[in-house]
Amino acid sequence: MPPLPGVHPSAPVPPLPGVHRSGPVPPLPGTDGARPSTPLFPPLSSGAGSSRRPAPLPPIPGRDPSAPSGSGSTRRPVTARPPRSPARRRLVRAGLALAAVLGLALAYHLGLYSYVDRDIARVAALAPDGPEVIAPQWQEGTTTYLVVGTDLPGTEGPASVTSLLVHVAADEERAVLVSVPPTAMVDTPACPTGDGDVREAVSEAFASSLLTGGPACMVRAVQQLSGLRVDHYLSVDLGRLPSLVDAVGGVSVCLPTAGPADAASAAPLPAGSSRLTGERATRYLTPGDAGSDVTGAAAAERAQLLLSATLRTAVSAGTLANTPELTRFLTRAADALTVDEQTTLGDLRTLAAALGDLEGGAVQRAGLPVAQVGYVPAGSDHAYVLLDGARVRSLFDDVIQKTRVPEELAAAEVAAATAAAEPAAQPAAEPSATTPGPQPLTVASAAVTVDVLNGTATQGLASTVADQLRAQGFTVGQVGNETGTVNETVVRHGPGVLEPARTVAAAVPGAVLQPSDAIGDTVQLVIGPGFTQVVPVPAPAPAAVAEAPAAETAVVDTTTPPADPATGTGPVRCG
Repeated sequence: MPPLPGVHPSAPVPPLPGVHRSGPVPPLPGTDGARPSTPLFPPLSSGAGSSRRPAPLPPIPGRDPSAPSGSGSTRRPVTARPPRSPARRRLVRAGLALAAVLGLALAYHLGLYSYVDRDIARVAALAPDGPEVIAPQWQEGTTTYLVVGTDLPGTEGPASVTSLLVHVAADEERAVLVSVPPTAMVDTPACPTGDGDVREAVSEAFASSLLTGGPACMVRAVQQLSGLRVDHYLSVDLGRLPSLVDAVGGVSVCLPTAGPADAASAAPLPAGSSRLTGERATRYLTPGDAGSDVTGAAAAERAQLLLSATLRTAVSAGTLANTPELTRFLTRAADALTVDEQTTLGDLRTLAAALGDLEGGAVQRAGLPVAQVGYVPAGSDHAYVLLDGARVRSLFDDVIQKTRVPEELAAAEVAAATAAAEPAAQPAAEPSATTPGPQPLTVASAAVTVDVLNGTATQGLASTVADQLRAQGFTVGQVGNETGTVNETVVRHGPGVLEPARTVAAAVPGAVLQPSDAIGDTVQLVIGPGFTQVVPVPAPAPAAVAEAPAAETAVVDTTTPPADPATGTGPVRCG
């Protein structure tokens, strides 16, 4: 390139003073100075004169695919998975969807049970270490439930409370059900009330221990009476029980026979299977005529029958699989039930099994033995049921030791049920000399003086019946309470007043004549369970006219064929 115009090349830079130019670097000792050095990274050559190929880089573990198999390789060849068929893909998707639905349903049910379990009202009711518990070592493994019904339809006060003790054996193969009369005189120990105060020991009606003391006081009263350790407390609002029946679409109940408990209902059920709605359940729970259930055992049995049928339906597979129905039942149950602090929904399922699932003789029922009905203490205007202390103790001793009812009490229960079924199952027998029969009366009501005694726990019933008798022309003598125990309405009479007694019995349907040498020539009407009303009596007929119809009746009765057992209403097999 020619030099730029006006620019002259510079002269060489002179060396610095004292600095000499260095010579070539001598080779290291022991090395050949003529051998050229080898570069650290030789250049890649793609020319024709290159015969060496660079070595491949090793694979990165976990990222690069395995080396293909070949000569000397020990790896198995990887084969491609065949694509899934459309049917298989649909099946997999359906399985995943089903698993998701089941998971959601399970989560919903668990959440619902947890919600209801927390929402049920709970009370501090139990006293397992109470000094009144007898022989705790004999009760290890057994379970005792106190099932209380409140607000019985059609009643108020103590009569609105029903109670049932359910004692289940350790092997859960036997159970005993014992009902306690609501007006039974019991001794309640000192107990804590709901507001935290301590209630002093008192003698009272059994139902009052709940109404004025609370659940803890009733539990202590039961333990004092029985010696049993109460493990679970369950209170059911009987006024709301019919709504639980409707929640599960109605329940089925089965009565082998139409017994006394059923007869004491305002709407008795026939023997056999019946389907109950909530409305029909209310009528069935409601007591019938005054005096038909002196001890409250009939109401407790009806409540137990309906409660067990409802719980059994609620835990059935059909209800558990019906989510809306189960939700409706559990939310209503949370409002109708009250339990102790330890009881869970699982415990209630065990109770349902004890009340309804055990077979035949595995479940025994007993009422507490009664010494006197209609007892009125001095200074009180309330009638009580006095229990037979010795027989009550014998009953609970057998329950504690054997989970059994004593044979004599079990026989009495069977006899009562059989007697209730016999009138419908057997042909009518000829009237006896002391049973009101078809013979015309010979004494007018105006000529009869009768004492009226109340043998029930219904207050004021004797005065009410006395007024009804006066309205029919009878003369009423003494009005008061019966000191003994009666199982039915009776007309008690002396040896010489049979005909006046027959007139009284004709005015009281269902009354039974009862001769007595201890009352002289007196007629007493003792009102007992089953009393309904006083009805008008026909005018007496002359004795001569009365003989012919009596003879004709006897001839007709002897020629009437007996009832066909196939059409009778005897015991029905349930289950």
